[in-house]
Amino acid sequence: MQKKYSLALGWWAARWIAHIWVIKYFEENNIEINEIAWTSMWAIVWACLAIWKTSKEMEKIISEVKFLKLIDLNFKESLLSGDKVYLLLQDIFWNTLIQDTKIPLKIISTNLETWEKYIFKTWKIIDAIRASISLPSIFKPYEIDWVKYLDWWLNSNLPVLELDWKNILAVSVIREENKKINTHEKIFWLNFKTSFWKYNYKVLKRTISIIMKNNEDFSISIATSQWKNIFLLKPKVWDYEYFDFLKYEEIIKLWYDECIEIDNIKV
Repeated sequence: MQKKYSLALGWWAARWIAHIWVIKYFEENNIEINEIAWTSMWAIVWACLAIWKTSKEMEKIISEVKFLKLIDLNFKESLLSGDKVYLLLQDIFWNTLIQDTKIPLKIISTNLETWEKYIFKTWKIIDAIRASISLPSIFKPYEIDWVKYLDWWLNSNLPVLELDWKNILAVSVIREENKKINTHEKIFWLNFKTSFWKYNYKVLKRTISIIMKNNEDFSISIATSQWKNIFLLKPKVWDYEYFDFLKYEEIIKLWYDECIEIDNIKV
């Protein structure tokens, strides 16, 4: 009997690439996805799934991306303009509309003026993705019909509430191991005090993870109270940094064993 689920994908920078292995597992084990919701960078992989691209095709796309060449410094509204990312999206999705995909999609963003959530259920995939990945200060807000949009991750990093199907696979990549933030580090046999910038980067990274974990837990608790079956997958990818895009092969391979948990799900 074929298993059927909806998918809710959490955000965490470069770790989104790992979902290619999740898709490979679905392909090999006859798992059908009938609805997808996400925010931010996950959008690229899951939009590929929605137009029936295979995991092998997706891995080829990722392997050919020159991530450093996607940097287009702006310094006006944000660090990057995002124009080169938009051109990459055009190469992948052309003018495909959300409403024409094989699997129903819900791409989530934030209205910059009203602070309210906006769910793209229609529109061009490339515009909806570009709106959803508008991470404040990194990518400039994306404008559609005179409305500017931002990334929704801070409010709803794991969009289980936006899905209609009862059985939901929710994948969170911010569940970090509970380990102390070191103030010293070893280089060969010598012990050095961690620099001011590196230490505070670690604190900021942990703070963001705490915020996202709390809003994920809140979303899961509300969805559970609505009689939804939430099956939470927590891949152990916490050693990868925000910008480890060039380590995509390592990240992808880490996830396959985690997918074995799906076999234990009863629906």
